[in-house]
Amino acid sequence: MGKRIIWTNHAIAALNESFLDLLEQTQSIETTIKVIEEVHESTSILATDPEIYKVDTLRKGNKGYIRAYEKHSFRISYLIEDEAIYIIRVRYARKEPLEY
Repeated sequence: MGKRIIWTNHAIAALNESFLDLLEQTQSIETTIKVIEEVHESTSILATDPEIYKVDTLRKGNKGYIRAYEKHSFRISYLIEDEAIYIIRVRYARKEPLEY
């Protein structure tokens, strides 16, 4: 059994906003739901293999505990802690990259 995956309120809000943006862009509820579900489900591997992805280079002062990856042009950042993995940020990867 792996670590728990916990989505922060900020990450949930960003995913919800992304849903609306993607729906407007694609004009397809089926496509939008599929993409957002796949982004959400992509975090499940982190429970058993949290270091599978590279250290987040856009995170200021990152000491290696925050990592990031992309899925369907979304950049997902997460924090590794002893008991859990926190999904801390979801951002559409085609937007200008921002340090945070």
